[in-house]
This record gives sequence, structure tokens and C-alpha cells, in this order.
Amino acid sequence: MKLPVTIVCAGGGGVGKTTTSAALALALARTGKTTLVVTVDPARRLAHAMGVEIDEHVQPAKVEPGIEGKLFALMPEPRRSTPTFAEILFEGRPDDLARVMKNPVYRTMADAAAGMHEIVSLILVAKAVEEREYDYLVIDTAPSRNALDFVSYPGRLAVLFEGRAVAWLGQLAQRVNAPEGQQEKRGGLFAGAQERIENLFSRILNARFLKDLAQLFADLSLVKDRFARFARIAESLLLGANARYVLVAAPTGSAQADAVFLSKRLGRLDQKARAAVLNRADEISPPWVEILKKASPGWPALGGAIQQVEVELASRKRAGDRLAVALTKDLKGVLQIRLPTVEAADPAVVVRELATQLAPSLTKLVG
Repeated sequence: MKLPVTIVCAGGGGVGKTTTSAALALALARTGKTTLVVTVDPARRLAHAMGVEIDEHVQPAKVEPGIEGKLFALMPEPRRSTPTFAEILFEGRPDDLARVMKNPVYRTMADAAAGMHEIVSLILVAKAVEEREYDYLVIDTAPSRNALDFVSYPGRLAVLFEGRAVAWLGQLAQRVNAPEGQQEKRGGLFAGAQERIENLFSRILNARFLKDLAQLFADLSLVKDRFARFARIAESLLLGANARYVLVAAPTGSAQADAVFLSKRLGRLDQKARAAVLNRADEISPPWVEILKKASPGWPALGGAIQQVEVELASRKRAGDRLAVALTKDLKGVLQIRLPTVEAADPAVVVRELATQLAPSLTKLVG
């Protein structure tokens, strides 16, 4: 199976990370490459702009004509993480799926599990990559300093499911659920110790909970190989040779600090940022300012408004310059891509314009 080049976009909240991820995916699709963009924290306005629904299915994006069959989007619904996880693992096993979904232990554990939505998103991605070949995969992470924690999830979960723990707990479940008097008699050096562990479980947990817990592990043991396979694919996508990491920031002190923190976090994962995208870091005035200035002699009242606009644009440029200088110092050797402020109410317009701005940097960014 050919794995795509994976671009993971990370950054703090409010820096335009999700829009940038969509724009990057569109820019890649415009080159004729089949691209899948995945948003783990979907925004409904952006989903509408991309022409897709927020659910667990890969859908063709319709942000602009001419990219048919090249750009796809996956925006899983966070509130459906618990059923989606079970539906993926127990695909083609309707009876087992129904039993798991009724299990109160599963519902409680899944809803409380930290990073459950990120795990489900990665498993959906692995399934999508297994079912269809993509040239590029763009992953938009959650807006948090902990957003990169999910990178290590697949490998750790694969080790758990590939190991003996789930199989042993599944065997324990069969014995717990067997009718009284029909439990299997065991021999061997460790049989006594194993029975003592099981008796300890029985004393700590009430009978109903133990039965539900045992049944859950029995069901999970049926699909442990499927889960481990998906987890290993996700691990390869995130930590393999084709992984690229992009930090997204904006001209604020907190965004700069977030970018530096995430860069250090990448270092602990033996990864390095390929680029830093600086949103709203204007370098030049937009063309419409010159158009207004040429028209201003005939409209005296327009002159004052243009002056105010130029003051605001100069302020933006200074803020962008400060951010660029700071990140040059903090993120040595990391490519910087400065993007302008796009004044548009329609998010689809913003995505299209940012895709155009990103196009000249694609080779350095993903090469």
C-alpha cells in the first residue's frame, strides 16, 4: 500500500489553522494531485464552504470547480466518536457491534477517554488510506498546545492490542461468562497466580460490572488485529518518512509562544517543523488601496478613510515583521510563509485566496 505525503498542521486557537489546512489541500489539488484534508475539530462554516457534511465519511470537496476527483474532505463529528469507533472496528459484524453499543462499560469508558475523538479521526484516516490511494493527506489538528499528543497514540495503542493483554482479558471474559460449574480447569506453573488475579478482580468489582467488563474485552479481542492494523497505518502516516509538520501562527504573543512550544514538542517526537505559516502577516498593501487612492481626488471624504486604512495596514505589517523576526530566532532553519489578511465574509473565498498565496511555496513545503 502506497502511503501519501502527510502534512500535519498545528497551532494555537484563533490563528486560522483550519482555514490554512483547507487552503493548503486546495493548492495541492489544483496541481492535479489527489488530496484528502482531515479536520479533527471541524467548523461548520468551513464545512459549508468546502461543500461537505460533518460526519465520518470521506466526501468530495466542492470549494471551486475544476478539482473534481482531486480534493476530498473528512470532518468527523466529535459527538459521534463513541459509536463511530465501534462501527469501524466491528464493520461486517452487526451482532457484535450491537452488543458492544449496549455495553454500559464501553459507553462510559469511551466517552471519558482522553483523546477519543482524535483516535477515531486517525482510525478513519487509516481506513480511508487503505481503501483509496491519495497523493497528499493534510491533517488539521485541534487548537491546543496538546494537539500533537495524538501523534503518539497509534503506536501505543497498537502495542496494547498486539500484545497479550487484550487476548488474556478476552480469555478471562470467557471464563467469567461461562455458566457456573463449567469454567475451564487450568493447569501449569502460572495457573494459580492467574486465578488469584481473577479472584482479586471479583472482590474489587461488583458482579454486574465485572461481567460487562469481561464481555467488552471478549468483544475487543475479536477485532484486535483489525484495530492494530489501522493503528500501525496511522503511526506510519504521522511518524514515517513522508510526514511533514507545519506550524501555523498569527501576530500575537500567545500564538508565537504556542508555535515555539509545539516545535519543542515535535523535537521530543523526533520530528521537525518543515515550515511556519504566518497568517495575517501582511507585507504589502492590497491592490485595492492604490485603486482607492487614485479615485480619492474626486472624493475628498475618501482621503481620510484611506489614511485610516493605511495606518491599520502599517500596524499589521509591523506586527507581522515582529512575529517573523521572533520565529526566525526561535525556529532556526524553519521555512517561513507569510500570508496576508484576506478580507472576505465567505470562508470559501478566503480558502481560495490563501490557496493561491500558498502555491509558490508548495515545492519547499512538501518536497
